[in-house]
Amino acid sequence: MSVPPESVVPPPPSEPIGGDIPAEERTWGMFAHLSALLGALLTASFWGLACFIGPLAIWLMKKESMPFASDQAKEALNFNITMAIG
Repeated sequence: MSVPPESVVPPPPSEPIGGDIPAEERTWGMFAHLSALLGALLTASFWGLACFIGPLAIWLMKKESMPFASDQAKEALNFNITMAIG
């Protein structure tokens, strides 16, 4: 029993990697995560307690205009507050 060649070839991906998220929103999402690292490094003598200021500022600035950046800033904020408590 022979298999036709068109059934063996997988279909092309339906959407590109990264979806339809604009590059500017992805960049702001990256800044949200990196700002937490920068805040922790700058306040290392205080146990890095300013690690949540950067993500909080980005979330407050971008929460209305950029949903992906807002989501990433909230994730960074949640993670860093949890780590500061722990």
